[in-house]
Amino acid sequence: MIESQHVPRRARVDGADHPLEEAVVAVLDEGFTRGDGAFETIGVWDGRPFRLEDHLERLTGSLTSMRLPPPDPDALLADVEVVLDGIDVDAALKLFVTGSGTRVVTVDAPPHRTLPRRLVTQPAPWVRPLDTWEYAGAKSLSYGPNMAATRAAQAAGGDDALLVTLEGWVAEGPTFQICWVADGVLHTPARGLGVVDSISRRSVEALAAQRSIPVVAGRWNVEAVQAADEVLVSSSVRPLLAVVEIDGVALPGAGSIGTQLAEDLDRWRRGVALRDEGEPAAETEPAGEAVEAHEAGGIDEAGGDDVVDEVAKVEEGRA
Repeated sequence: MIESQHVPRRARVDGADHPLEEAVVAVLDEGFTRGDGAFETIGVWDGRPFRLEDHLERLTGSLTSMRLPPPDPDALLADVEVVLDGIDVDAALKLFVTGSGTRVVTVDAPPHRTLPRRLVTQPAPWVRPLDTWEYAGAKSLSYGPNMAATRAAQAAGGDDALLVTLEGWVAEGPTFQICWVADGVLHTPARGLGVVDSISRRSVEALAAQRSIPVVAGRWNVEAVQAADEVLVSSSVRPLLAVVEIDGVALPGAGSIGTQLAEDLDRWRRGVALRDEGEPAAETEPAGEAVEAHEAGGIDEAGGDDVVDEVAKVEEGRA
């Protein structure tokens, strides 16, 4: 994102307009007192909210899993249209729905954060398998444990945390997804672990498949990730970045696959055709289903249909 460009700081609270710095939520709101509710952060690239419908769908899923009423999609879309009016630069759009029913939509400049290049593992006992806990994977307002993990990792000399389940499986970052390349295959933590169903990760998987790069989701320990050829992280408001260190173990950094996928992701977000050998890509058919792959310290859970479904959105998202 181009952070030097000016972004108007706007908010809408239950449909009422406010300057962002003056927007307030009642102190007795359940979202404030208990962290009860759900939220979405959406990257805005050249004024375009990327995969807005997917974020709205995930927000509904989070609220439903928490046994809260679904949001009013028409009201949220109207709020988004108002706060983004006239914005043609990069920004961060956020949607909040609290347990008290309060609806908040904000837009601001992209966040200024330390890039998560050096990661320190932290236990994440709140990340539980989907088949054991109905709230697993919900993007709730209760992000205290995630932020505590970030602070613990920074106190240990890292930039951010790499969350690891109680069973020892690599899960995600506190505010980002992680994936890695080994022997030409893109690996991602399985959604069944209870990780957030990252739209950024879905996008990277789809782009890999578009490039005929095999994709596999599964369960791997930290040592397997440290042995990868490239380790990559991204979020809705971050580019795809190469990690250079995990728990003091130096990693190779950016490689050819990560570099290509980072460029592809940026172009897709901005509505630009992907490049093929230096030229704008022609329209292509979905390709590259996920394949089975066995990794030391890991269990694969290939899911080709999900990846193929996402590939179709690579082309749809440019319209």
